[in-house]
Amino acid sequence: MEFATGGSIVSENPQRRAGHVNENARVVFWVDIFLLGILGLSVLLVLPRALARLSVSSELKQGHLIYRATPGPQTDSQSVNSGARLFEASLNEKDTISAVPRHAPAMTTPLRSLTSILRIPIVGRIHLGGCLLLLAYFGVLLFAALYKTSLFTNPVRAGYVVVSQIPVVFLFATKNNLISMLLGVGYDHVNYIHRFSGRLLVLAGNVHAIGYIYKWTMEGKFTETIQEPKFVWGLVALVCLDILFFFSLAIWRQKAYNVFLASHIVGFVLLLVAACLHMSASIPYVAAGAGLYVFDFLLRLLKTRVCTARIQRLPELCMTRVQISRLNAGWRAGQHVRVRVLSFQMGWYGWSEVHPFTIASASDASSQEGLIILCKNTGRWTQRLYDMAHEDRRWEYGGNTVRVMLEGPYGGPGNTINASFSGALFAVGGGGISYALSAVQELVQRAAERTSSVTVLDLLWAVHHPDCLTPMVPAFTQLLLQSASTMTTLQISVFYTRAETIKHAIPLLDLPSGLTLNSGRPHLSARLADLVERTYASPHLPGCGEKHRGVFMGVCGPVELGECARKAIDDVDSGIQKAVGGVELHEE
Repeated sequence: MEFATGGSIVSENPQRRAGHVNENARVVFWVDIFLLGILGLSVLLVLPRALARLSVSSELKQGHLIYRATPGPQTDSQSVNSGARLFEASLNEKDTISAVPRHAPAMTTPLRSLTSILRIPIVGRIHLGGCLLLLAYFGVLLFAALYKTSLFTNPVRAGYVVVSQIPVVFLFATKNNLISMLLGVGYDHVNYIHRFSGRLLVLAGNVHAIGYIYKWTMEGKFTETIQEPKFVWGLVALVCLDILFFFSLAIWRQKAYNVFLASHIVGFVLLLVAACLHMSASIPYVAAGAGLYVFDFLLRLLKTRVCTARIQRLPELCMTRVQISRLNAGWRAGQHVRVRVLSFQMGWYGWSEVHPFTIASASDASSQEGLIILCKNTGRWTQRLYDMAHEDRRWEYGGNTVRVMLEGPYGGPGNTINASFSGALFAVGGGGISYALSAVQELVQRAAERTSSVTVLDLLWAVHHPDCLTPMVPAFTQLLLQSASTMTTLQISVFYTRAETIKHAIPLLDLPSGLTLNSGRPHLSARLADLVERTYASPHLPGCGEKHRGVFMGVCGPVELGECARKAIDDVDSGIQKAVGGVELHEE
């Protein structure tokens, strides 16, 4: 290795070169140890909530694998059937009071002022807290790159930074990543860290390469040196990094996902091989990254199911209802599955596309309808699925059915147990009703089983037109019927935001008690404040202790809805919010 001193190029002796290499390796190694230490501290902070969830036996078998459960014996008095077209759930009442789940508040619940600041949105769905985390991560890597050296005289340090962060990039990229398992956070909520760490990887790789290209060019040795095999592989790794960056831009992810996916797979494989052949010191880091990917791949195979699904059009909602009766258990409210429709009617490439959809039904072994997905018609793929259901033709598997491949479940509330709160409010818009339906249905089931401490439960749904309510009335009616025989008070409010027209008129329906149709947008601040007050005034259920357990607020919809939810929490009086046990926000 050579370095610049006083404008002249001086050769560096082998002993000093070895010292530089050892120091570079030590710096990035201890930086990774520091990052692992931060991860360990984070795990300790969320450990009380994780232990609270693990103490509930029913939670141990939910949220990992979707399966077919055999329903137990059931009498007519234990079943409520309203003839709902969308869902059929059973009410299982017990004479004795079952144990309600232990409630462990989030560590941020007492820190209301700090939490409101950290929730300020900065870029898209990334809040101030997330931006500070990314800034701290960038500072750590900058320290690793500059500690006791200079990028101008020692460009190899940037190369060590690149290889040392390969496991980090893979860790946050996989669906079944250890971070999500340890912290109880869905992979979709930490994916922004993968994108940021990947960009830093590309930046460090280019700094490393440019440093050497500049040095060799000034020495007049570029053409001669670049022909050496290890530097050829270094150039291959650099090209792979830049290709990965280019095809990971939002326009490719949103408009040509298959191109993005193919470039990522091919690019990463070549990058790992080229990195090992370029620098032997990268082999341990590459092996760690590859191991994380293999671990994720095996779990994804374990979570994959191929089933026959019945598809049905919901024209008022511009949705396709997908029902898989064979699968009825194993997921938690708020989790999603990745769906592939195995039919050439989806197009030459459509059958190979995978799309995530939130499960719109609760895990229930006694349900005859099983797993239900509501696919909103928003693009080419969902339009073809909608058209397939509309045509109502007989396919190769007979009837209005199609073969699908499901992978999941993923995401969800993590270590949060919705049934452990005293009150719950779900505010969703449009297709977000899938999340709200599964969550409310799960809470009503838990209330029927006497394993829920929720006494006040509200569902707010904002749609464009009033007739969007029509296909959901049976499902809402059944939920209200089930909740009527429990200690949980359920209210469902539907809001339509556009003017009534001939095509979208107010449906002439006999709405059950507890279900209302309103014009305009929901006033989240007022509705949340009202629910908090009703929760505070409600009596404690047996086995729930003498203190209120807080209010859970779940939102799913556009970014603006999340901002309104955060403002609504900040507007609640601090005194009553503290008395009720705090308000916890979860965004899907």
